[in-house]
Amino acid sequence: MILYLAAFSFILFLAIKTDQDSQNRPLYSLAIWTIFICFVCGFRDMLGGYDSYIYGEVFDVTSNELDRGVPFNQTTAFRLNEKEQGYALLNVLVGYISANRYIFLLIISIITFASLFHHIKNYTKYPHLSFFILFCLLYFFTFTYLRQVLAACIAWYSIPFAVKRKPIHFFLIVALAASFHNSALLFGLTYFISNKRFTKQQIILFLIASLLLGLTPIATTIFDVLGGSVNEEKASGSLSSTGSVRFEYILEAAFFLVLIIYRYDSIAKDKLSTCMLNISLMFMFVLTFFVKFPDGGRMSWFFLIGIASTIAEIAQDENNVATIKFVSITVLSLLFLRVLFAWGPIVTPYKSFLTNGVRENDKVWSMYEYDHNYDNDKFYRPIFKFTASNEDNY
Repeated sequence: MILYLAAFSFILFLAIKTDQDSQNRPLYSLAIWTIFICFVCGFRDMLGGYDSYIYGEVFDVTSNELDRGVPFNQTTAFRLNEKEQGYALLNVLVGYISANRYIFLLIISIITFASLFHHIKNYTKYPHLSFFILFCLLYFFTFTYLRQVLAACIAWYSIPFAVKRKPIHFFLIVALAASFHNSALLFGLTYFISNKRFTKQQIILFLIASLLLGLTPIATTIFDVLGGSVNEEKASGSLSSTGSVRFEYILEAAFFLVLIIYRYDSIAKDKLSTCMLNISLMFMFVLTFFVKFPDGGRMSWFFLIGIASTIAEIAQDENNVATIKFVSITVLSLLFLRVLFAWGPIVTPYKSFLTNGVRENDKVWSMYEYDHNYDNDKFYRPIFKFTASNEDNY
């Protein structure tokens, strides 16, 4: 837990200390911090729950199949990801190089956090506070929901093309993101509203309508299409539990809505700020639209970059009162700590794959570990295949 709290404390310090427009300033401290949280995630042992083991097993099996000469498009990764073949191809490309699941997870972490740093640096006016917001809302999910987080990171590369009104470039990138997780198709809606400035009344009506629609069977139908990309078992579980409303989604959306409406006139009217504002509105729309689904909140991740940018701009506005920044930081800190303590043994105590053995009383490991050779030797499968001897048997 110390590593997580250290990462949180440092970005909190940067978010509080930085009170000027830092878009054109060197971001050395932020870059170093990003590298740190990247490797905390990338060097983890199988923390994060069931999904990590599934991703690891699919990669290991795919790597073995490539060694046996199975055509890449007939490997397990492609057979299990018929609709998300971009992710399947990533398995194959890494599988040609490495046979070790930990290297696969490390590479995904590097891609993820390099992309996040790029997006924060280029799309936000206040990178430190923006990354603090994104960290609080997303960090622990980078440990386990690999495909969906990767899809969001890819989709965000399309933002400049939405602003510049270049539909071919925009939708090609969204299509690539959807090849990692087909729920990324939701982000395609961004193009149609990216440059439009809504009134406060329109925004409120927009969200009320999304909430009311979320209580109807329309939301169930859409989630059946997009939620199925999680996997059939999880989608069925979410659809079977649509009777209860997720009030935490409403509260989260309401919190951000109040901040945005209260300081709406202070948000810059340039094209990028307008686009990020509308992406943040889509975040709230998706939360309220999928208000009856346990996994519905994951659909909103594609729009978190808008929240990170817009809330930071509101909180750092030079004409603003310090109370808004204080309230924003406090609430987001509580959201981060809530996930940290709620996940508990899934992510704590932290253990990296640089040491052998397993954590004591790790129930997830006891339930889902598929290859106990990893228990005693994390590198029994070669890090790089070109260094492996012909006698290696894995």
